[in-house]
Amino acid sequence: MSEFAGKVIVITGGGSGIGYGTALLFSREKSRVAVLDWNDSNSQETSNQIQAAGGEGLFIKADVSKAAEVQSAVKSIVERWGRIDILFANAAVQINKPLDETSDADWDQTINVNLKGAFLCCKHVIPVMREQKQGCIVICSSGHAFQTYPNYTAYAATKGGLLAFMRAAALDCAPYGIRVNCIIPGATDSPLLRYHLRNCPEDEPRILSSIPLHRFATPEDIAKGVRFLASSDASYITGTWLAVDGGLLAQG
Repeated sequence: MSEFAGKVIVITGGGSGIGYGTALLFSREKSRVAVLDWNDSNSQETSNQIQAAGGEGLFIKADVSKAAEVQSAVKSIVERWGRIDILFANAAVQINKPLDETSDADWDQTINVNLKGAFLCCKHVIPVMREQKQGCIVICSSGHAFQTYPNYTAYAATKGGLLAFMRAAALDCAPYGIRVNCIIPGATDSPLLRYHLRNCPEDEPRILSSIPLHRFATPEDIAKGVRFLASSDASYITGTWLAVDGGLLAQG
C-alpha cells in the first residue's frame, strides 16, 4: 500500500501539463486529488482520468490570484475530505516579451498568478496543516530562477521570487511540522513549452542540444520529483530545492 493512499493532495494548475501529470501520478497512489485550475473546459476529463487511475478526484474552478476563490476552494476541500496533506503550488502563466515591450498588465498578470498565487495558496492551506501538526508544500519554480533567456523578464522574476519565498515559508512553517520545498523543472513537454516553441520554433533544436540528457522532461518526470519531496524519504528536507532538469543547470 502506498504511503499516499488516502492522502489529500491539492494541485494548482492541475488541468494540464506538469500539474495534470502530477495529479495522475498521485491518483495511481490511491490519493484524493483536488485540482484547482482557472480553465474548467477539461474538468470532467481530468476528474475521469483521476478516477480511472485509482484515485478520488475533485476539480475546482479557481483563479489562484484571487484570495476569495482560493479560500473558498480550500474550504470545499476540507469540507469534503477533512484535511490537506500536500499542496503542489504549480499554477503559472508565461508571457515572453522584451522588457521594454512588457506592459504593466503583462507584468501584473505574471506576478499575480505565479508569485501571489503561491502566496495565497500557502496562506490558506497552512492553517489546515498547522491544525494537523503536519503537511508538505512543494512550490514549482523553474530553471529560469538561475539562468534565463531574452524576453523572460517577468517570468524569471517570479520564478526567482518563488525560491526566496519558499525559504522564508519553510522557516515560518518548520515549528508546526510543515515542510516547504521547491521543485525546479527543466524544459518540460507541456503547454507552456509548446506555447513558446510555436512562437519560436527555431528554439527547439537549440534547447534540446543544451540539455545533457538530450530530451525534454515529461510531466511524469517532474511529478516523480514532487512525489519524492512529499514522501517520508524527504522527511528531513525543507527550505531547499530539487532540480529535475536533465543536467541543464549543471552546465552553469
